[in-house]
Amino acid sequence: MEQLKRVDWQAWIFTIGLIIFFREASVWVMSQFNHPEIGNLTGLLSLLFVLVIWRRFKKIPARLVDTNNKLMRESGFAFLPVCAGSLIMLVSMGKEIPLFLVVMFISTLIPLWIYAKMAKKWL
Repeated sequence: MEQLKRVDWQAWIFTIGLIIFFREASVWVMSQFNHPEIGNLTGLLSLLFVLVIWRRFKKIPARLVDTNNKLMRESGFAFLPVCAGSLIMLVSMGKEIPLFLVVMFISTLIPLWIYAKMAKKWL
């Protein structure tokens, strides 16, 4: 019960609301261009862009940064079911596994690494 008293609920609600707002707004904008599938990516990049501009003029509140760090650390567990499904799929792929892994590496790890470097440098 003591743990619940230390949670900054206002910062959590604001952070999650900010993420949801940027994602939904970006999906809506991209739907207007008949490409809603890139809404998540444009939402991520537009939020990063807004935060970079914000940081240029003001400091990002420590409460927001702390909440974001906790959210990113805890959200890793959401990917465990996806990993289990991927492992089952990999077993059935046979000879196509090396090509699949190359595509996964190029399309996932490299963009995430670049985004992390950009976020670390500019935020």
